[in-house]
Amino acid sequence: MKKLINSLMVLALVATTGLMVSCSGSGKSPAGVSKSFIQKLEKGDVDAAYQMLDGTENATAEETQKLKAFLSEGTKEISTKGGIKKIEIVSETISEDGKTAEVTIMLTYGNGETDESTTKLKNTDDGWKIFLGK
Repeated sequence: MKKLINSLMVLALVATTGLMVSCSGSGKSPAGVSKSFIQKLEKGDVDAAYQMLDGTENATAEETQKLKAFLSEGTKEISTKGGIKKIEIVSETISEDGKTAEVTIMLTYGNGETDESTTKLKNTDDGWKIFLGK
């Protein structure tokens, strides 16, 4: 019995460590940031999603208000479609200089609809941020 308990403890430790490692880097890569951004929108955490955008530190109060309203519309659209059932990273391409990236994501909503979109990201001093420019 003691041997079985020890085996289960080792298995639980390995599983927990694996989970921590797999989750720890999720927001560090362009794909992880893109996925996290969508998850924040789905939860209605517009302020956190806003912080993931590049250039928000220089936005005027009016620009901030407009961007947050736009993000809120995204949250409503996700809710209207039954939430997000699945987020699939189709591709992640990082530029040779490591300064920019493009991530293509396929979303499957609760109502069965799918949507594929490509997001541009910029590597900043604060990590990868979603780039709104051209």
